[in-house]
Amino acid sequence: MAHASSGDGLADAAKLADANLPPVKNDVIPWLERIEGSIARSRKVRGGNYVQIATVSPEGLPCCRTVVFRGWVPSASGQKAMKMITDLRSEKVGQIAASPACEMVWWFSKSSEQYRISGELQLVGADCTDQELLNQRKQQWGNLSDPAREQFFWESPGVSFSGRPDPPVGGRDAEGNVLTAPDTFLLMLLWPKKVKYLRLTDNFAQADQLQLDAAARAAWTCQRVNP
Repeated sequence: MAHASSGDGLADAAKLADANLPPVKNDVIPWLERIEGSIARSRKVRGGNYVQIATVSPEGLPCCRTVVFRGWVPSASGQKAMKMITDLRSEKVGQIAASPACEMVWWFSKSSEQYRISGELQLVGADCTDQELLNQRKQQWGNLSDPAREQFFWESPGVSFSGRPDPPVGGRDAEGNVLTAPDTFLLMLLWPKKVKYLRLTDNFAQADQLQLDAAARAAWTCQRVNP
């Protein structure tokens, strides 16, 4: 991964870790268990839930942006999706329609850990036929901050700016109640298939791979690898 300057190496980056942090596990453990500890150690870090996610354009070009990780969505098969949001009118929606493949990078500055998470993206809109996912979408809409909800009532992203819009304040009605989510609001789920983990404090690296059994239930294999 990139560092602040060409002179920075693994040892330099590792110095950023807080020496007072509780010890991290050296054992090979499933990434879902490991990342919960990473999240807990970074809970008070401003922007600690910002992640970078890359999709592929129809021309085959990488397209990367920062989004907010908003929790997990479990499935009956035992898989867990990583929850984010997006706008129906954004470029990434067309990219995902052409190819749902993506990769996320999550860097935890508090503990000098990096997760590279590859998988496929799923978009959940008002026309979704899965009631549980519709419930997740509705709940996430209600959990958004007022400024975040307002953005989904703006003009289409990426077009020429024609003046500040006049959306319903906070995405609420005159009585202060949260409005129904507009069609522009999408839940964006990343279903992981492969995870590469690196901890710079001691150069520990691990690779996890999703496997599905005969009943299509999820199981992860994991092994220590060279960094």
